[in-house]
Amino acid sequence: MGRQAAPLSRALPLAALASCLACPAQSGDEQAGASPSAAPVDSFEPLGPEPGRFLAEDGRIRVPVPVSAVDGEPGSESEPGSAPGSESAWECLEDSHGEGSARAVAIRCRRTDPREFLFFSAKTHRQPRPQRTDAETLLMSLYRADNEAFFSRVEYLRDGPTTLAGARAWEAELDAEHPRLGAIRKRERLAITGDRVLAISAEGRPELWEQHADAIEAWFASVEFAR
Repeated sequence: MGRQAAPLSRALPLAALASCLACPAQSGDEQAGASPSAAPVDSFEPLGPEPGRFLAEDGRIRVPVPVSAVDGEPGSESEPGSAPGSESAWECLEDSHGEGSARAVAIRCRRTDPREFLFFSAKTHRQPRPQRTDAETLLMSLYRADNEAFFSRVEYLRDGPTTLAGARAWEAELDAEHPRLGAIRKRERLAITGDRVLAISAEGRPELWEQHADAIEAWFASVEFAR
């Protein structure tokens, strides 16, 4: 099930990015033979709407609608999920699947100009019981393997401990090369709370990374996850 925050006249760039939504195909209970419909209800306090922020339909994630200084002074929001400012330079999209505790939710915000490859993501999904580990191991093994499989070259610039949604987290930043897209910069942060993975990221061409550094920092500082 997907929810589009603003009309899209074209497909989301790199929708097939394996590293963009690292949701497992089956939860631990499904692998054990339980029906997906039998997944227990996930107990959390949904987040509510706030001006200038995009909210997941079930209230699991709330993100700042990106605003960059290069886009000019913010104006009034004309559509939910569209950034304030000239001609809505950003737009946000939600994707979700599963029910109860097995539900996975992702929000992606991207530049509306198809020539500007830069997008941010925030996602949460259940970690299957056999795969449960710590944030560092998950980010620097599974996520790293996804990146190395997708890009033709990957160079990790840094990684280390941080926090996300009040939990201990791990963050990494890397440079990569893609056969079609060329040079790419990527930053990922991941935490595990209970049996859920929380992850945020930014990905795009290096020149856009510099131009929109303020929006990237705002994303990493203020994405929220329901508890």
